[in-house]
Amino acid sequence: MMDYFAIIVILIVSTLSGSIGALALKKGMNDLSTLSLKLVLMNGWIYLGSFLYLLSAGTNILLLKFLDYSIAFPMTSLTYVWTVFISYFIFKEKLTVRKILAVLLIIAGVFIISQ
Repeated sequence: MMDYFAIIVILIVSTLSGSIGALALKKGMNDLSTLSLKLVLMNGWIYLGSFLYLLSAGTNILLLKFLDYSIAFPMTSLTYVWTVFISYFIFKEKLTVRKILAVLLIIAGVFIISQ
């Protein structure tokens, strides 16, 4: 069995890269003046987002190798936790009581299911 610390690191890389990858793809698409394949292929944010999504998928597959599916898959919901904080700090979205409660419930759920 893989070291507990290594699994946590892989989980953080998986969920954080998925969340930042989505952010990069959004930024890339927002930067386009019009939607065209040529502009998409010339946009570095699209490449960064795609790379981070691939990194997230690869590390997620690695997690599935070392954890039961019933544990590994729910842990990927931590991506939503990162997304709330990234949206707050980068996009200046409001951090409402409802969002904070949702983040706390996700974290509690991940903790409970991992025990």
